[in-house]
Amino acid sequence: MTRELIGGLALLIVPTIAVLILFRIRFRRQSQEKILYDLPAFSAENDLGEVLYVSTVFSSDLLAKVWAHGLGNRGNARLWLGNNGIGLSRNGERDFTIPTSAIQSLSEANATIDRGVEAKGLISISWSHNNVGLVTNIRFRDKQRHNEIMKILIEKLGVSFA
Repeated sequence: MTRELIGGLALLIVPTIAVLILFRIRFRRQSQEKILYDLPAFSAENDLGEVLYVSTVFSSDLLAKVWAHGLGNRGNARLWLGNNGIGLSRNGERDFTIPTSAIQSLSEANATIDRGVEAKGLISISWSHNNVGLVTNIRFRDKQRHNEIMKILIEKLGVSFA
């Protein structure tokens, strides 16, 4: 009897923890959406190709993932460049633009939150939205394309990599 009771309690612990994590993420997302309402609408002109959208984090806490508007989900995306800024068209998520006027710096990194890659394998875009500092990290599948896009971003946006 005791063995069955312990087994039953153990089986209840796992779903309970999963539900608690789900509610915690949902609460974070809702509170972040109050601060980061209305992401800039997606606009695109020049398709720069397929990228891996890795993460968006707060610049004040690089270990705090932004969950608002689906920004917490890693996945495939297309990178676009237009007169208004850098556009990200993500598979299954809301597309958005990082306005040129909001970009503070561009840099290369080798890690973000829970993802480590080769040296300088990520392009990190530091920007702000509603006076909140953000860092969006993307990754190209090959280093040659990564370097080509860096040159294009420097030329078109007039910003340099830190």
